[in-house]
Amino acid sequence: MNHHVVFTRFNEMDENLKILEEFQTISFAAFAGDPKIYKLAERCFQICIECVIDIAHYLIAQNQWEQPLNTKEAILTLSDHDVLPELFADSIAGMAGFRNILVHGYMRIDRAVVYDHLKKLGDFRDFQKYIVDYLDKQNQPPIVPPTAP
Repeated sequence: MNHHVVFTRFNEMDENLKILEEFQTISFAAFAGDPKIYKLAERCFQICIECVIDIAHYLIAQNQWEQPLNTKEAILTLSDHDVLPELFADSIAGMAGFRNILVHGYMRIDRAVVYDHLKKLGDFRDFQKYIVDYLDKQNQPPIVPPTAP
């Protein structure tokens, strides 16, 4: 398994999380009233979720686990193989649906929903931690997780 694949996605996720974390301090009115902010937030969320999905599919392929039918199942598959705790996987599996809204439902995105997701940024950091822990248990080369700002 090439840990560089995972590490590059962690780096990409971190770049986007730093931007999203800046938006946590602004009011909803400021967020929803500025297209530069909410559109950037939408894109940053999309990229972070894509990184989660890419890592899930990468681990599934590398371990030759049964291929999931969709992206939500890809995340849940990680709990089936003790990569993610089941409760955590269940709680973040909805990311796949949120990603689909960002990509395919872009004309009807509810800015309040995007703003509310700013409260859940820790899920991405927790995901990274669980992946690092899993790879360490598999005797993979150690991955130093990116540090939160």
